Amino acid sequence: MNRQDCLTGLTLYKGNSSEAVVLAAYVQAGFLVSLPFGGGAAYDLIVDTGKRLIRVQVKTGKLEGGCVVYNSRRHRGSKYDTFSRYREGEIEVFAVWCPENQQLFAVPAMHPFTVEGRLRIQETKNFQEKKIKWAREFSWEQHINQLRDERLAARAFDEMPPTQ
Repeated sequence: MNRQDCLTGLTLYKGNSSEAVVLAAYVQAGFLVSLPFGGGAAYDLIVDTGKRLIRVQVKTGKLEGGCVVYNSRRHRGSKYDTFSRYREGEIEVFAVWCPENQQLFAVPAMHPFTVEGRLRIQETKNFQEKKIKWAREFSWEQHINQLRDERLAARAFDEMPPTQ
């Protein structure tokens, strides 16, 4: 598959490509990653941090109007192309891969589950600041560092001598 297929191709190809990028990024960062069997789960990946399991839903973003835009609904492929929102507790993180700028973002699922997510990468033309989700606040590096810190804290706790 070429780059253009990934950018404009079928949803299945885009989804599989994005999942592969995110899976590889977690593995390269030193985490164990599992895949749900059968494809019926609300999440695409399970990441084992050593302290907890994180359910990750992978989305493919696109550049639009100074933002990385991604669909934050679940797609149930059928001849009717039905969509539904994720419910609270189904996932912990949206991992958003944007092939156009080759960047990954991690958006905690505690943010409201709307129809689409927008991560602003360019300043607004009217200098608006309220209610903007800046992409820099959801950087992949920040997400990985947070998970590594959790893992280190869990290891340090495990290695503590028992109290009397």
